Amino acid sequence: MPLIRDVDEIKEFIKRTSEKTAVYVGCDSRQVKNYTVFVSVVVVHIDSCRGAKIFWRVDRVSRIRSLRQRLLEEVSRAVYLALEISEVVGKRPFEVHLDINPNPEHNSSVILKEAIGYVLAQGLKPVVKPHSIAAKTVADYITGKY
Repeated sequence: MPLIRDVDEIKEFIKRTSEKTAVYVGCDSRQVKNYTVFVSVVVVHIDSCRGAKIFWRVDRVSRIRSLRQRLLEEVSRAVYLALEISEVVGKRPFEVHLDINPNPEHNSSVILKEAIGYVLAQGLKPVVKPHSIAAKTVADYITGKY
């Protein structure tokens, strides 16, 4: 999996794919000692059926103690990355995957409406658990490595 060093690399890859290719952007985080690790990912699902290429970026910041603040930061990072690549997506399926569970029994549900509203306000399509594979599966897997 290539590390995101340059967003232009992602844009060039997307340009070379067909209009059937889906693009998913997500972010997940993990608390590690005195810092918080954020992993932002772009999943380019080739022709929506032929495998995928994953681009990812890891950022470490001072520990964020508030769950609400950390989840909103995940949403913000995913939206920012999605907006950076949106100009080349064209008519391809394009979604921002949020690591938020809509079930009120889960802590992450407290920011559900805020997060969805923020993504929609940017003109993007939000997807939450259990369908948010870029955030809940791909980014989560990578955060486990840090």
